Amino acid sequence: MPKGIYKHNHIVWNKGKKGLQIAWNKGKPWSKDAKEKMSLAKKGKKYPNRKKPPLFSKEHKQKISEATRGEKNPMYGRKFKHTLEARAKIREAGKGRVFSEETRKKIGDVKRGKPNFKLRGENAPNWKGGITPINRAIRTCLEYKLWRKSVFERDNYQCIWGGKEHGSKLNADHIKPFALFPELRFAIDNGRTLCEDCHRKTDTFGYKNNTKIIKY
Repeated sequence: MPKGIYKHNHIVWNKGKKGLQIAWNKGKPWSKDAKEKMSLAKKGKKYPNRKKPPLFSKEHKQKISEATRGEKNPMYGRKFKHTLEARAKIREAGKGRVFSEETRKKIGDVKRGKPNFKLRGENAPNWKGGITPINRAIRTCLEYKLWRKSVFERDNYQCIWGGKEHGSKLNADHIKPFALFPELRFAIDNGRTLCEDCHRKTDTFGYKNNTKIIKY
């Protein structure tokens, strides 16, 4: 067979041409039939150039597990703790370090909404022996915050008496007073969303309970 001619008398498009040539089909989109033919031709074929992660056999995995378990690995199952000298070096290296605004924002987004139980009670730096009044301690606890959020979500974050026209400064009000009904402090049915002005107009706001006898 002469050069430049394939079987079935097909002549190569650049036969007899010299220099750099542009293919006749450059820039033209593939037809649906051509795409289907290429897809069918490639199905089931393996490509040696593609790197795949090595697959370990069960025996090899078992050997790795045994090598890192028990006496062979003394650090297995232990929590690593820095020595006092290493802690001092880390503390000195971190002194004077200033984070960028972007880094501060990222740290705040990660920690926002997550309580730090390690710094509560006696472990808190401002702990003074438990002198906080019980009512204030309850109103600042996590359970109370969740109750307040649930009440707002139920009322669609708007005053139930005036709607969106009353603004976005909202209070979670106890229908039955917080002080008189301790068993209903975290009951969602005992809460309602009111704006600040509407909250002040209720019979249970502030010290009104001391001057009025409210019947429920």
